[in-house]
Amino acid sequence: MSAPEERSARFDEVALIRGASAGFTVLLFGELLAPLASQINGSLGLFWLSMVGAAGFVTAGSRIGTATSPWLQGAVAALLAMLLTVPLRLLVGVDSAAGWYRIGVSAAFSIIVGALAGRGAGLARRRSSST
Repeated sequence: MSAPEERSARFDEVALIRGASAGFTVLLFGELLAPLASQINGSLGLFWLSMVGAAGFVTAGSRIGTATSPWLQGAVAALLAMLLTVPLRLLVGVDSAAGWYRIGVSAAFSIIVGALAGRGAGLARRRSSST
């Protein structure tokens, strides 16, 4: 197997794009509903964006397709989903150091959660193929 074939087998590009798109959709709708969640319940509003972030990153990271490295596929898909939200955040205005810090923390969180989701999806795929 040549190097380009081996590298392309590590990622499933179609699943990567689909995962990033699905995760971005969850993140977008979740962030748009954040003001409503805080109006319904103040406590819910405090944790809403964290819950939506985790849900979006799990959604993106669990779309592993036929990737041979599911944890890496999940981490990259979740990071891409988060990076798709950056232009929208820049429209709102991220001009302070705290805003950029939040983007960095979100990127780290997306990598960790996406890798865990990809690993879980990979284990589920292996179990289902062995039975």
